[in-house]
Amino acid sequence: MKVIRLGQSLMNSGDIPPPPPPTADLEFYLRKNQGMEGNLEADCVTVPSPLYSSDDSNFPTNAPISLWKDFAGTGNSAIQTTCANRPLYRAGKAHFDSGSPNLEISSQIDLTGEFTMYFKANLDGTSNKGFIGGSSSNFWRISNNKQFRVRIGNTANSEFIEATDTITINGKYDYIFVLQRNTDSQLSMHVQGGTEGYNDKVWGATGQEDSDTMEIKSIGASYGTTQTFAGELSDVLIYSADHSAAERLQVYNYIS
Repeated sequence: MKVIRLGQSLMNSGDIPPPPPPTADLEFYLRKNQGMEGNLEADCVTVPSPLYSSDDSNFPTNAPISLWKDFAGTGNSAIQTTCANRPLYRAGKAHFDSGSPNLEISSQIDLTGEFTMYFKANLDGTSNKGFIGGSSSNFWRISNNKQFRVRIGNTANSEFIEATDTITINGKYDYIFVLQRNTDSQLSMHVQGGTEGYNDKVWGATGQEDSDTMEIKSIGASYGTTQTFAGELSDVLIYSADHSAAERLQVYNYIS
């Protein structure tokens, strides 16, 4: 499998903790309450030195997050330079409110083969809220409380829909959402946790195929300020590998 990176990283990850199992093919990792920084107060007034940092345990509630370092060891980062578009720090999580919060990856990730992506969060909304994306042709979002949509390389949408099971909006219980593509270019989705206690539940139809390149630039939006996420984000992991059930369980246990 092949991962192509565009551009240069803007930050180094600093001290990198042990990566989550499985350790192979980890391309990007935003870790709860780790590597978060801010240089502005909640009203966008400049903070005197030193900067706010989750690692220094001095980040005030609702101060905007300007940087979230990647812990995959690639030197990548998630960045937002516009104060009004920054998520807010809340108890080690990034809170995405009703405005246009989003983060941009400093070095775009292009996935050309197998992948597995994890997005751990609680939700304040489910109507067309983007998880991960790169353009109008590349995104993964929740469309409503039963449906997810994936578009890769401007091809037809892949829809993952449940007839009765739902995702609950309550801002309390974390879900881990998983999107995968295997060596045959078949897509699948899994859901772990939440109010319902889902246990690696297969969400919607399997076997939908899309072999195009998945471009990832935005975190917490489909792209830019379009279809921004609503809720609190804990962890994001992107692997250039198709994980087995046992490997998914390892990641669930690591970030739970």
